[in-house]
Amino acid sequence: MLNSSRVSCSPVSSHASLCLVNGGALLGDRCHLFLSGASDMEQLLMKKVFSNYNLKVRPAPSPEKRVVVRVGMVLSSFVGLNMKNEEMSTTVVMNLVSVFVQYFLLHAYCTKVTNWSKLGNNGVFDVALNVHVQAYSNGRVTWTPPALYLSSCGVKVTYFPFDWQNCTMQFRSYTYDSSEIDIQYALDAKGNEIREVQLDEAFSESGEWHIRHRPSKKNTNDDQYEDMTFYLIIERKPLYYVLNIILPCILITIIAIFNFYLPPDAGEKMGLSINVLLTLTVFLLLLADKIPETSLGVPIIVNYIMFTMILVTFSVILSVVVLNLHHRSPNTHLMPMWVRKIFIHMLPPYLGMLRPKVEPPLSLETLPRREKKMVSISKVADEYFIRKPDSSILFPKPNRKFIDGPSNYLTLPDELKSAVEAITYIAEALQAEKDYEALKEDWQYVAMVVDRMFLWIFVIFTTVGTLAIFADASFNHTPTDPFKSP
Repeated sequence: MLNSSRVSCSPVSSHASLCLVNGGALLGDRCHLFLSGASDMEQLLMKKVFSNYNLKVRPAPSPEKRVVVRVGMVLSSFVGLNMKNEEMSTTVVMNLVSVFVQYFLLHAYCTKVTNWSKLGNNGVFDVALNVHVQAYSNGRVTWTPPALYLSSCGVKVTYFPFDWQNCTMQFRSYTYDSSEIDIQYALDAKGNEIREVQLDEAFSESGEWHIRHRPSKKNTNDDQYEDMTFYLIIERKPLYYVLNIILPCILITIIAIFNFYLPPDAGEKMGLSINVLLTLTVFLLLLADKIPETSLGVPIIVNYIMFTMILVTFSVILSVVVLNLHHRSPNTHLMPMWVRKIFIHMLPPYLGMLRPKVEPPLSLETLPRREKKMVSISKVADEYFIRKPDSSILFPKPNRKFIDGPSNYLTLPDELKSAVEAITYIAEALQAEKDYEALKEDWQYVAMVVDRMFLWIFVIFTTVGTLAIFADASFNHTPTDPFKSP
């Protein structure tokens, strides 16, 4: 009996393999024995055991017995998660163990590794190195191949880049159901079940993902097929996206807000708003290459960029309104009384704006105008008459002075009368020009007040919107129990 012997089998081709028994070699589909240190009795036993053995028969002592296969996984490195293609890449070492009560069943593993119970998975499993299959005299057969595992992983993008993902690696038999094969957890050196993915001693943490949980679970499906599923609950490290996308977007938004602080005479209000809008469009295009093309959810960062783009779009529209108000004149527009009341008398104190020019009380501006002598100069709109002083105050008419005697009164000489009329004309012309400039300044002041009002409105909306969008991500915690995660 070979109670202490161990056979190591390495596949040479689809029909032959190399087995090592106690320092000897055995090669071929019948595993011809070439032993250097083994006895003649061992040679005869090996020849008898491996003769006329059918590889297609399930290696069980009887048809009603189930074959036990223990499946374990050691994670060597987490390569990464392709968000665009929804694929996870890992480097693993599988720990596959089968226990047979008959030593001659070793032949199935020497000639063709796991021929009868080839395990399927939910991805591309490429064995990087065809390592030896080790078979022991007590019927235990182990195979630990290192492999690059490319598995599918459904990505949830709602909280990107403050998200966590639940990726699974599933192994099952597509040939035999639970009545013929029993998939169990791998065992450690003390004989305890290993219910999680083990980490290799040389395992290094990924720069983008942190592994929070790595459990394994045995599942029995409705079709009575068993599988062993390995879970990797990974949490993204958002520092890269915060520094390279979110922080620049916040700074760009601040620039868009200060567009309302830029004087209209600078001539750059529209150019600044449009440049900010184009910059946000570039950021959105960069994110499109990293996010899966799905309609199941919209990432938080995309929501924030769209929110910022909407604000910048409104800033462009409102900048047009401000420029329109700034360039109005009394010759083209009549300032309504409610505009004067709200934007000149009411809002400036609340916005922290104090005009150096003292405004006359609104009650004085609403008094009925006296009838005035019209002069042959062009008038400038109705506001002119609001501010135009009474000429009789500047140049009072000569008082009639009665004297005793006939009904005669004193009048100015014709030369002096012509001089007074000329002076009155010049005074009225200067007053009209002064009133024109004053009313134009009123329109510019209204535009400045509207600009300042939009500035504070955008500051409030941007602050509240930013906090509301990113505060939602703070509720997206990685679950403490991986099997109760939503």
